[in-house]
Amino acid sequence: MSTATALIGVDWGSSNLRVFRMGAEGTVLDRRADGRGASTLASHQFADVLTEVAADWLAEDLPVIVCGMAGARGRWLEAPYAPCPAGLDDIASYAVTPADAPEVRILPGVAVWRDGCLDDVMRGEETQLFGLDAGFDRVIAPGTHSKWARLESGRIVDFSTHMTGELFAALSVSPSFVGGVAGTDDAAFEAGVLAGLEDGPLGQSLFGTRVGMLAGRVAPTGLQDYLSGMLIGAEIAGEAREGLTGRIALLGAPALVTRYRQALALAGLGDVAVADVDAATAAGLWRTWKAMR
Repeated sequence: MSTATALIGVDWGSSNLRVFRMGAEGTVLDRRADGRGASTLASHQFADVLTEVAADWLAEDLPVIVCGMAGARGRWLEAPYAPCPAGLDDIASYAVTPADAPEVRILPGVAVWRDGCLDDVMRGEETQLFGLDAGFDRVIAPGTHSKWARLESGRIVDFSTHMTGELFAALSVSPSFVGGVAGTDDAAFEAGVLAGLEDGPLGQSLFGTRVGMLAGRVAPTGLQDYLSGMLIGAEIAGEAREGLTGRIALLGAPALVTRYRQALALAGLGDVAVADVDAATAAGLWRTWKAMR
């Protein structure tokens, strides 16, 4: 197998930077990571940080493709959102080049417009979606802001965002929900999922969690897991209103993906596959670069 580098792929998230050295047909030859995410940098700092992390790779005078929050407003250089439905050609056509790094192409995010108004956005996840193997109708990317995307013929045709992770982080430090350590009580998590799937008023259900602990129905040590389950269950219930059919892919951190798979099974959705985030990101960067050529 050839070890010659053909492309430098970059995934610049809000919290972390990942750089891939890629060879023929998108094979990942090496990878590096850094904690200087896009949210911590001013626009003039991005080029220097990338040079610090991958100077020896960049010295080969290779094309560099960047996805994620480096293209957000106020970051390296804003790359306008490509509207849905969006395919690889659309993403490639909306890419921009920063003045301080002419070899770099920053990819756009994707936006949903409804009735002439901006309705939802993503940056970075679209590259992962394009890196998946064919055969998935729906992709779930759980995280701080969980994305549910619908795919048709290799194009992103619609998606929605849920602030589930951010809600959990905020509520889990509230005096009403402090108790236990998340990820240790599967029974409490599943009970929370079932409660969330009931699709009642979320605010009322959340207060019921506290009442359930006071009444002895929820163990204090399982409170965090119950809360996590309820929020994920409510997220699934919200998406289920529109109907959930076809094959589903999960993309995300392993522990979180395991929890979502568990919750989806409780909701009766068993045709779920777990995809490798790094592999999907690298493949998406490669395929987008090929669409530019």
